[in-house]
Amino acid sequence: MKQNLKKTFTSYWKYLALQTACKKDIFDLILSGKKTINELAKFGNFNKTVLSDLMSALEQAETLQIIENKIFLTEKGEVLTENNPNSLKYACIHWGEETMTAWQNLDYTLITGKQAFNHIYKKTFFDYLAEDKSKLENYHKAMNEYARDDYENICEKYDFSIHESIMDIGGSLGALINVISKNNPNLKCYLFDLPEVIELIKKHNYKIIKGNFFENIPKVSETLIMSRIIHDWNDKKAIIILQNAYKSLPKNGTLYLIENLTDKIENKAALLSLNMHLITESYERTLSEYKILLEKANFKFVEYKKINELQHLIIFIKL
Repeated sequence: MKQNLKKTFTSYWKYLALQTACKKDIFDLILSGKKTINELAKFGNFNKTVLSDLMSALEQAETLQIIENKIFLTEKGEVLTENNPNSLKYACIHWGEETMTAWQNLDYTLITGKQAFNHIYKKTFFDYLAEDKSKLENYHKAMNEYARDDYENICEKYDFSIHESIMDIGGSLGALINVISKNNPNLKCYLFDLPEVIELIKKHNYKIIKGNFFENIPKVSETLIMSRIIHDWNDKKAIIILQNAYKSLPKNGTLYLIENLTDKIENKAALLSLNMHLITESYERTLSEYKILLEKANFKFVEYKKINELQHLIIFIKL
């Protein structure tokens, strides 16, 4: 028991070794042909002694192999390169940045109930991102990597072809709406997000609309979907978003939410919920809490479906 505890205390060492390698493009450099420590040290201007220990740590993490002084990526290491179709490079980088600093101040949130992030950076998380294009892009790339994996089979879980159109509200780089569009070629698909987020989208097979869901959601679709949007906001702000969704939809229009339901998850998503307290003044909710929230915006609950290990599709209609 004590040994397991001791390992837990320093478990972040292994993660930060991976994160540093991603930040410094080390996995990409190895993939491109920098196969020795000398080559890596020279090209990246790294300290050779420290780099050697980092390579050993990355080998222990099973992301690379060192054979006769040459470095080769494992399958796990290849997933941490930029252009791998299953890349998790930006997800790896994300959690070791400002989010980790906020977690180091969990005691502040525990005592005050307020976001440690705001306390440290003197602004909200999303305002902070909006002021730095590189941080905004890295964040959305990281979230896109998660969404790509989370929603790859969503059309096997639910038939969206019953609709004529659907709009992804706050759809980021389009991982969700891209899957829905590809699996439903006759469905009119839209993505709605902030102008600065829309600018980050490179390729798409859906229509793009710029805007702010706190101000207005355009009336272009009889179906809306929000993936991991409401969990970012406290009840007061969530209601504003939902009221704008209500105004956007026609009578009997459908609203889909994708969220973690803490009463349907074995570990109650406790760590995820703590993260929301730290970063966005929100938390992961139960199904009942979502029902109450949506009823306040005049939506009627229909049903929910599990779509992956953590997330559920919650279905509402406009009364």
